[in-house]
Amino acid sequence: MSKLPPIINLKELLKLMPRKYNSMRNKIVLVIFTLLLISCNSKQGDNKVTHAENTKKEVTKDNNLKTKPVDSIQYQISTYDNPEDADQISKEKESLKRLSEKNIFLDIHNKLIQKINKEQQSFFQTNPDYELLSTAKGSLFQENSNDFVFIVYDKKNLKISILLYNGTTNTYAELYKDIKVVNGLKNADCNFYSFGTLDYQFANEFLVSNEEYLAKSTESYLEYKPVKITDISKDQDFILKDGCFAKNASKTNLANTLCFATSAVYNNWDCLRYNKTNNTFLIFYGQAFAD
Repeated sequence: MSKLPPIINLKELLKLMPRKYNSMRNKIVLVIFTLLLISCNSKQGDNKVTHAENTKKEVTKDNNLKTKPVDSIQYQISTYDNPEDADQISKEKESLKRLSEKNIFLDIHNKLIQKINKEQQSFFQTNPDYELLSTAKGSLFQENSNDFVFIVYDKKNLKISILLYNGTTNTYAELYKDIKVVNGLKNADCNFYSFGTLDYQFANEFLVSNEEYLAKSTESYLEYKPVKITDISKDQDFILKDGCFAKNASKTNLANTLCFATSAVYNNWDCLRYNKTNNTFLIFYGQAFAD
């Protein structure tokens, strides 16, 4: 579309026209201003269309963000912290409280505390709400690190907690709370199932079920090791050919494995491997059968 000549030139042109053509001159002026008005409206319309298109693109972009796939990894919630299990664990909490009030846990604590180093003893001295019930040491978070796992009774929250000490970073963390856990055995067709997370299972198998026995003596309890950091390919407690591995779990490097006994009667275990890239543990091996 050709551009209209400058308005100043049109005015000069109209001055040159004879007065007898005043009527025609007025018509020309009207036509010119009409064309200018149409041109301005057209540009405004184009701007509105452009703005509408940009807005549409922005909305589409926002919609794409909203429909972005969410992380599908399902982390375990400790049975003690899961509101869905509140009614089921109430009796267990009562039993744990009784054992603590009878100083049974304190008796176990005082005997175990002597077997750990001064640094770890200092931790429990500054955290008196924790009563030590089982411990293990080894390389867990990386090769040749001096790490610990502690199973404790938390007097403040009336529950069993699993604490992990990273010897490289000199830090403590609680399993499930500070370090997440993924149950790789959930969809591995293992053909065995136990209610509750590992902290709850420990309490149920080794403490609550043996409340009367523990009240009489703790000696036999102290002889058993329900938690260990080990190489399960070399540990005689593990029969890998009859156990169950998580799908796609590596079966070659089995050192630095954290294992918890899940039965006080049978040689049953769940084993976890640490992933330092996302600071999580994977339950990658389990066995549930009689000796």
